[in-house]
Amino acid sequence: MVNIQDVIQKIVKEALSGAGVEVGEAEIVLEHPADLAHGDYSCNIAMRLAKELGKSPRELAENIVSALPKSEYISKAEVAGPGFINFYLSKEFFERSLSEVIKEKESFGKGGQLKDKKILLEHSSPNLFKPFHIGHLLNNTYGEALTRIIGFAGADVVKISFPSDVSPGIAKAVWGIIETGVIDDFTIEQIGDAYVHGSNAYKEDANAKERIDEINKNIYKKDESTLEYKIYKRGRQISLEYFEQITERLGSEFNELIFETDAEIIGKRIVIENTPKVFEESDGAIIFRGSEYGLFDNVYINSAGFGTYLAKDTGLLSIKFSKYDFDKSVTITDIEQKQHFELVKKSAEFINKDWAEKSDYLQHGRLSLTTGKISSRSGGVPLATDILNAVNERAMVRATEAKSEMTNETAEMIAVGAVKYTIIKVSMGKNIIFDMEKSLSFEGDSGPYLQYTYARCKSVLAKAPPKRGETNVQIPKDWEVTNIEKLLYRFPEVVERAALEYEPHYIANYLNDLASAYNSWYGQGKILDGSDNEHYKLALTEATSHAIKNGLYLLGIETPERM
Repeated sequence: MVNIQDVIQKIVKEALSGAGVEVGEAEIVLEHPADLAHGDYSCNIAMRLAKELGKSPRELAENIVSALPKSEYISKAEVAGPGFINFYLSKEFFERSLSEVIKEKESFGKGGQLKDKKILLEHSSPNLFKPFHIGHLLNNTYGEALTRIIGFAGADVVKISFPSDVSPGIAKAVWGIIETGVIDDFTIEQIGDAYVHGSNAYKEDANAKERIDEINKNIYKKDESTLEYKIYKRGRQISLEYFEQITERLGSEFNELIFETDAEIIGKRIVIENTPKVFEESDGAIIFRGSEYGLFDNVYINSAGFGTYLAKDTGLLSIKFSKYDFDKSVTITDIEQKQHFELVKKSAEFINKDWAEKSDYLQHGRLSLTTGKISSRSGGVPLATDILNAVNERAMVRATEAKSEMTNETAEMIAVGAVKYTIIKVSMGKNIIFDMEKSLSFEGDSGPYLQYTYARCKSVLAKAPPKRGETNVQIPKDWEVTNIEKLLYRFPEVVERAALEYEPHYIANYLNDLASAYNSWYGQGKILDGSDNEHYKLALTEATSHAIKNGLYLLGIETPERM
């Protein structure tokens, strides 16, 4: 596809050069006007250079416009406001871009911005012995989307998860399993119940606390002779099988799982080796003085000799950098862990500068529920499966109410799509409110709305007469360019921005705009009308289907062919 931004930057540069002003193309910043009626691109170069050249911004903008060389891809340029230059793209450009969308199909939107880059992306790291809860669901949604988006932008992505397979929380679950008498045969749900039971007992019962601490030590020591370690090994396997099932349901797979037990050993060694150079002893523990860098002091090895999460994450850095050669390590974390990872990164600066400079930690916000009865077996924290199952059931009910048939497979696609879109349409770091009814709406700004728009496109195309196999399309002479054409060509730009800024919500918001434009146009007249324009209408429909399907794929959302 022709890079229209390059075209505009070059003709603006030529116009300025003719007036004796030399600028680089990078200095000519282009943006899309908020209102499509105000053009396809806007440039503020005149406002930036006016003072330096001793002219008013508007006067300079008018001089630039009058000196612009002609381009087959620009229909007109005009000055707006105090000195903005608005560019309107030509029918020839839209005709060419539409043909290329249809030709590229599932490759439409792919770019090379991150070509030759290798990125490690860590997400969905579970706490074993705890069912996948609402926080993991957010982490997985953002992580899977970024994995796909960065890969679509040309990067080689290695997908990693970092399960917590040893912790005081696991000891609480093991104690709970023993106390509830399900030692020989237990499920992931019973593990979750046992964890809640053990957590409560740890706070309220001194004897239970002492026993749980003992269990924790035996697990760290890998004492095969103890009952609790045997329970731990079985629970660990059940937890990993469950993790594989839930992440597969969400469309994720991983190149490698790196476990905290391995990272803890390496992390402890690194901390000890860098004491007192980086760390210092304090009351039997080893700490890092984060307060000296505007952070906070915290323990890396506790007084019992165990590595804390800070030591484990330091060990993980060592494992990543020893096993892989990469340009960037990206980790998706909860907003509550922001300070934790600031501390990890700061201490890493003094151990190995690459560890800090090549590591990015991205935070997502929190999700709260407003409607829908979603049960929970995890101490009031809704589980991922509880949410997905509840939305799936509600989707089936709504289909029955509408007297529409829906397969279980389609209901699952809608449920996952509804939950994921609600999460991912919000910028990273911001909190999210999940409303079940709104999330399942077919009337705008929801996953099902986008899936329905795709299915509508496919339905129209299925009813169309046999095509002649052309990929090139021509805009009819009497055709008024719609907002669909004005949005379609932007998709690769949106993907690039989402990849470079680690912000999937750009794609979600774009898809909603495109679907709204298509559905508005669809409602204004018949597509299969046998007219001379029918072929072009079908081309618009096909191109829209490619953009929506590719965009939803990047968000980790499947597209039913029928709804």
